[in-house]
Order: sequence, then structure tokens, then C-alpha cells
Amino acid sequence: MFTTKSGRELTYFGREYTADIRRADGKQHIIATVDDLFELLLKVWCRDTAYPSCQKDYILENDPTYGQCAISAMLVYDMFGGTIHRIRVSGGGTHYFNQINGHYIDLTKDQFDLYDLPVLYEPNEEMPREYCGKNSDTRNRYHLLLHLLRAQLAANMH
Repeated sequence: MFTTKSGRELTYFGREYTADIRRADGKQHIIATVDDLFELLLKVWCRDTAYPSCQKDYILENDPTYGQCAISAMLVYDMFGGTIHRIRVSGGGTHYFNQINGHYIDLTKDQFDLYDLPVLYEPNEEMPREYCGKNSDTRNRYHLLLHLLRAQLAANMH
């Protein structure tokens, strides 16, 4: 189990399927598992990495996953492989998550669990990685997330 900065316990969807998933790029040091990545993301997700329309309501201490789905799904894909999927959620928005080894993995589902909003993973559409990085804002937020992750890793090493 993981905790937010406010001390609230949370986890991610599909965690029971991630024990055997290892980095697709062969880089096994430091971030070797999805759990390792999730633990670091809880330290670096922030208002600036959230989707723009989510930024005004973003509360890091209690809801760090809010508005982080697309860039997080891209990161999981880049590190662990699999595929990226998109669903429509109530209110007309979209939500991104991954499928690895036949199982859905959603690092940002807690943003829905916190408010008892249902998430139905099917039907969904598989999205090419290139599509997810096409939008300049999403691409910039993804690069900011990478920068923050690298800084956190460097801080952990000292």
C-alpha cells in the first residue's frame, strides 16, 4: 500500500498483475518495477504535470493522480511496454491507462476512486504512443515529469 502526502492510503488498478513485469528497456536499476515507478510518481506528480483543466483544482497532498493519466500512461509504456488505451468517462472527458501481459494497469485510477466515480475499462480504444505525444502541452508535461523523476532519483542517491 502507498500513501499520499496527507497520509491517505492508495494504490493503483491492476497492481496484483505487476509483480512479474520488468523494464522493457533493460534498465533494471532503481526503477525496476511498476511499484517502484508508482512510488516515485507519488513524490513528483504536481500541479504543473496535471492536465491543464485540472490544474486549478489540483490538491497534491490528497489527490496526486488527478489529471496525470496521459503522461503516466506514456511513461509506463516507455518503461514497461504493452499498449496505451483510452476510455470516455462521465462528463465527456477521456482517461488513459495501459495494458501489459493482458491486464489493465492504471496508475491514476485513484482520482476516480477518491470520489466514488466508476471507471469501466471496456469498451476502450488502443492508442498509438505517437498519438499521445502529439499534443504539445501533453508532450511538455511528459518531459517535465521525466525531469522531475530524474531529479528525485538523483536526490535519492545522495
